[in-house]
Amino acid sequence: MAESRTLGLQRAMASLVLDGDEAVFESDPGEAARRQGLGDAEQRSFRDQGPGMRTYRELARMSLIEPLETLFPVLKALLDAAGAWDGCIQAFLDARAIRSSHYRDIGPAFLGWLAATGWGQDRWPFLLELAHAEILEVLVARFPDADPPGEVHADPGPQDRVVLDPATQVVTYTHAVHRVREQAPVPEARPTHLLAFRDGEGEARLLELTPATAALLVQAQTRPLAETVAALGLPGLTPAMNLLRDLHRDGAIAGFHRPLA
Repeated sequence: MAESRTLGLQRAMASLVLDGDEAVFESDPGEAARRQGLGDAEQRSFRDQGPGMRTYRELARMSLIEPLETLFPVLKALLDAAGAWDGCIQAFLDARAIRSSHYRDIGPAFLGWLAATGWGQDRWPFLLELAHAEILEVLVARFPDADPPGEVHADPGPQDRVVLDPATQVVTYTHAVHRVREQAPVPEARPTHLLAFRDGEGEARLLELTPATAALLVQAQTRPLAETVAALGLPGLTPAMNLLRDLHRDGAIAGFHRPLA
């Protein structure tokens, strides 16, 4: 019984923070307890602590929303111009999509919610790509450190396969979302290929790729380099190997691996 009451109180506090009807809670904080089926005593306690409850709501919501404003400034500018940012954030909070107690996980949770729900993407087909591009370097920078993969070497050969650094991502978008800014948040509609990686100093970097280079980096992970170059119709093996050496030097590629015959 005590456990059930504790859970009800926790849900009531979540309702107080996450539910959008601010005017209701301003006039009656006890509504948060009533919504969770708590009794008169609990509702009265919420009302008795009204000023504190309202302050808690304001501070807790701010701690959830400010990281999104920081991580997604261009997306915010786009939606603000349409009067849709607050509605987007409230829909995200209504979904109860934040499962972690760490602030660093709020942004990825928001991105996951956009992907799962498709919110706003009928009106802005590039919206998910824009959000992903804004957080891409953060995700790469925060990628957990790992031991270097075994059995890789530094100089590529024709029969080798590419082994990307675990933090490296090759990303393809339908819009040039990495080129937008807050003053002009609508991207050009053109296929865009990006390489996001950490350099030798651990700093996240973003490099725009040609379609051929993006395809090379993806396909050469699963088949020999010479075979990949021929299949893609690239001008020659030597230029491809030189490019891969450069990317290995810069930290995007962990090394090269030749499977046992």
